[in-house]
Amino acid sequence: MIPNPINVRKLAFQPLIIIDKIIIFHGINRANYLKKGNDLFEKALVQIQEKYPDKVKIIIAENVPYANYINSYNAAHIVLDQVYSYDQGYNALEAMAKGKVVFTGADPEFVKHYNLTEKVAINALPDVDYLVNELSFLIENHDEIIAIGKRAKAFIEKEHNYLKIADHYLEVWKKN
Repeated sequence: MIPNPINVRKLAFQPLIIIDKIIIFHGINRANYLKKGNDLFEKALVQIQEKYPDKVKIIIAENVPYANYINSYNAAHIVLDQVYSYDQGYNALEAMAKGKVVFTGADPEFVKHYNLTEKVAINALPDVDYLVNELSFLIENHDEIIAIGKRAKAFIEKEHNYLKIADHYLEVWKKN
């Protein structure tokens, strides 16, 4: 498996600072709404908004151009990406490079493959109660948001560096 290449130089890392509210970003594309588990994220967000009305701000971007999508999530601490995956898609990787806490595929196979001992992303499972519990933990533990964000950026730099990935492709190509 060759990871997706990410040029971290083009993705500005902003250390996560929590002043007032935890900002949660949920980008929705209706074309793949159910396939990404957006219905589960929406249900979880309703519960989170009710449980923490003074502690969270939820930003929802739906069917917007990519540039608008990226600009909308830049202020976020937490990004809800997708539920039905084993690892991260490109949007999740970019968010992680920026130091966001991303709910995406981070299954045990992913953790084992990269020999991770600490979370670099939140494994999003198709279970609303689980999503609410994971979000609640982060909302109540600001330090964990900041720590995961830093680890996410370090993970992308180590495992998805575009120059390292290009070399990996060349190695594989030369063997064939």
